[in-house]
Amino acid sequence: MSRKHCLKLFCRFLRNNTLVVFLIVAMISGIGLGCALRTMWSPLEKRKIGYLKFPGDIMLNTLRMVSVPLVVSGIITSLATLSMKTSGSIGLRALCYYLFTTVCAVITGIVGVVLVQPGKQIIGVSDKPDNGINHLDSFLDMIRNALPDNIMAATFSKKRTVVAEEIVIVEEGYIGDHSNNGNHTVLNITGTNMTIDVPSLESDPGTNMLGLIVISVLVGCVLSSMEERAKPMTDLFRCLYEVVMRLIEIFIWFTPVGLLFLTAASVVQTENPTVVLQELAVFFPTAIICILLHSFGSLSLLFLVVTKKNPFLYLLHMSKALLTAFGTASSAATLPVTMDCLVNKNHVDRRVVDFITPIGSVINMDGTALYVSMVTIFISQRLGATLTFGDYIIIGFTAFGISVGSAGVPNMGIMTMAIAAMAVGLPVDQVLLVAPVDWIVERFRTISNIYGDSIGAGIVQHLSSNVLVNFEKESMRPVVVERLNSHEIEESDNLV
Repeated sequence: MSRKHCLKLFCRFLRNNTLVVFLIVAMISGIGLGCALRTMWSPLEKRKIGYLKFPGDIMLNTLRMVSVPLVVSGIITSLATLSMKTSGSIGLRALCYYLFTTVCAVITGIVGVVLVQPGKQIIGVSDKPDNGINHLDSFLDMIRNALPDNIMAATFSKKRTVVAEEIVIVEEGYIGDHSNNGNHTVLNITGTNMTIDVPSLESDPGTNMLGLIVISVLVGCVLSSMEERAKPMTDLFRCLYEVVMRLIEIFIWFTPVGLLFLTAASVVQTENPTVVLQELAVFFPTAIICILLHSFGSLSLLFLVVTKKNPFLYLLHMSKALLTAFGTASSAATLPVTMDCLVNKNHVDRRVVDFITPIGSVINMDGTALYVSMVTIFISQRLGATLTFGDYIIIGFTAFGISVGSAGVPNMGIMTMAIAAMAVGLPVDQVLLVAPVDWIVERFRTISNIYGDSIGAGIVQHLSSNVLVNFEKESMRPVVVERLNSHEIEESDNLV
């Protein structure tokens, strides 16, 4: 290979991955700037550090600003464009597959990060007092937030049960009785102070992402059932989604600048910066292993169980699409190659491919759902936050909603992870800790997304074989009837 050709390939790589290169350069520059400032500043000089990270705060504000309209419009648009009446059982099977595999991906990510605990290698856990809150209270709070009483209020607040201790003075009188062998003893207490727990609800600042996701799913399903009558509303949300994506394309180029100053501030105020590197050294392989385990383990096993076919041969025929996914880090850009491999290599019915793959490239993001849940729990671990069972449920729902509403385009990892952190009340700036490894993990996530779409096409075709045969018979019936009618006309003409 000539030097000129190598230079041409290198320039093409830089052109296609300009933002990734800028992010890496910004991270390295931020570490260097932070190390230089550590020699002059103390971690206690909060005012100077606040000035230093001001550009980063502006960048985080842009992410927060577009998070709610992105998720809401993305989910509604994705679900509203699905017509269950026209797609019938094929669409229903596809949706069941998407739901099942996404749930499996979220569970895989949560179990993996909880077992390995990469955020607890150095920093210990400081359990927060429960303040009288039990698991039932947390579960009921989750249900309340899933169905908010005010949609507008859900964009900036969420409900939480708090328990306050109240002292009650019990006056003299009958309190209760105790029966023993037929003898009743009356208890009289005079002037006794009793402390009781009084639960109440209060509004916590922060986006109720769970409620917005549930409402968006319901609205999207209703719009899907209305078909043509819902077209004006569907077009409205589709237009909103495109507007938000245009804004993100603009804001995302400010991310390297904000990342540089946030990284520098983090290095200055961190007593031991090597802690972050050690945690990332554990988190990065854990994330890759979990993604590969779900993709080539769980999905391949599901394909084998349902279709009774060799999943590795199926995988081999999809190798071109998977390599394209690794190179582009975009499900949308890989879509033509994916469809070509499915039809010409794995011989999947064209009608199934035309229905499954375009929808799957938008709403079937197993790798994204898995990684978002892992990052969220990783951040909570390194901050010493104790997550309840309800928190894990919220993380799962949020990861599912984000994976449905996220676009199949590269460089969206920071945005999706920031939304997930906001959903459980974690600092958004902590998401930037995984930015150095996100560019490579994003490519493995895209491979998982593409392979999930491909496996889904094969499974849906196998389960819908009878439906496809009936479609062929119904499509042939008008032709047969037309030929019979023409034959009858010819006979009548001959009789005449």
